[in-house]
Amino acid sequence: MKNEETGSIPYEKSNNVETSLFLTQGRITRKALVLRILLCTLIWLAFHAVYSFWFQPEYQKYKDKGGGIIQEGARVVETRYNIYKTIDFYVIPSLLAVFLLIQAIKRVHDTNFNGWYLLLPFFNIYLLFSKGTDSDNDFGLLPHAEKKSPTYKTNDEN
Repeated sequence: MKNEETGSIPYEKSNNVETSLFLTQGRITRKALVLRILLCTLIWLAFHAVYSFWFQPEYQKYKDKGGGIIQEGARVVETRYNIYKTIDFYVIPSLLAVFLLIQAIKRVHDTNFNGWYLLLPFFNIYLLFSKGTDSDNDFGLLPHAEKKSPTYKTNDEN
């Protein structure tokens, strides 16, 4: 291969090294997908723990002190509470959902299907239990770093 391409995706010298976690190109294994799901869960749990154990009790303390109404001097506490609540319940889960969707698309590519297959009911269960293709496919080179693809050549091998 003169132009270093498999299908329509150009590759650098390394064997399918993922260049960006935020692009849908490439392939990832089941193990990588599960690890990224766990990472996202830990990130959300950290934010939610701060909300539950710091902001919420502080807000509740000022609310109880005022008989169920936040007093004028505690408006800053209420504002901080509302901002962090919005971040905890809407912003962080939305960002993590987009990140996980990108990772799921890469996992679909590993099974040599198009990303639109994620819209099929129960296809996610299939992804968790199915093995990826054992060689290069339409979406990229083999994602296993320890295995070199037989069709992959570097510029040094010309």
